[in-house]
This record gives sequence, structure tokens and C-alpha cells, in this order.
Amino acid sequence: MTHSVRTHLYERLLLPPVLMTLAAVYGLSAVILAALGSHVFGFTPGTPAYGLFSNALMFQFLHAIVILWLATQLKQSDFWLKSAGISFSLGILLFCGGIYLLLFMGKTSLSIVIPVGGSLLILGWLNLTIYGFRHLQQK
Repeated sequence: MTHSVRTHLYERLLLPPVLMTLAAVYGLSAVILAALGSHVFGFTPGTPAYGLFSNALMFQFLHAIVILWLATQLKQSDFWLKSAGISFSLGILLFCGGIYLLLFMGKTSLSIVIPVGGSLLILGWLNLTIYGFRHLQQK
């Protein structure tokens, strides 16, 4: 298999469906977690746990939507868009997942993933910013 065929398969056929699937899983799990948070885990408004939980859900929902949008944009072979999709996907897993672990298990050695995930979310937005400026310069 030639390099260009592999690149085509990776960029156009593999990454968009993977990102779309991740976006769907993140959206689905956020809805389920939101229901569990109020009905099973008993997070009550006004408590620090509720605030932390709500922030994690908001970040998860928001970035799931951005990943979904990115999956539709990857018909273009652009490094910055692909990097944003990967950064957001890993960022949700580590940032939101780390917060959920913190809430359910308490502070553990895995809590270090929270700032790493936050940094990846920032990197995703930086990648989109760079993509936008480069795209504007080409017009």
C-alpha cells in the first residue's frame, strides 16, 4: 500500500468516523451522567461537588459538539483540524474523566490527568485558532 493511499485511508476514511463515534459516545455518556448525578449520586445544587460535576458535564457536552463538527470538516486534509480533533478527544477523556474520578473516588494519583486534559482542550482551541488564521490568509 503506497503512502498516499494510506494517508487517504487515514485522513478521509478513518479519522472522521472515529471522531464522530467519540462525539456520540461523549454526548451519550454526558446525558447518562447528568441523570445519574441528580437521581443516583445525589449531587445537590450549591455544593462544591455539584459545581464540579456541572462544570465537567458542560465541558463534555460542549467539546462533544465541537468534535462532531470537526468530523464533518475533515474532508479537507488539514493538520490543524486533525490535531484539534485529537486534542479535544483526549482532553475530554482526561479532563472530564479525571473530574468524574475525583468526585467518585476522591483524590488519587490519577488526579494529575485533570490539568493535562485541560491543557489538551486549550491546545484544541489553539489548533482551531491557527487553522482559522491560516485559512483567512489563503483567501
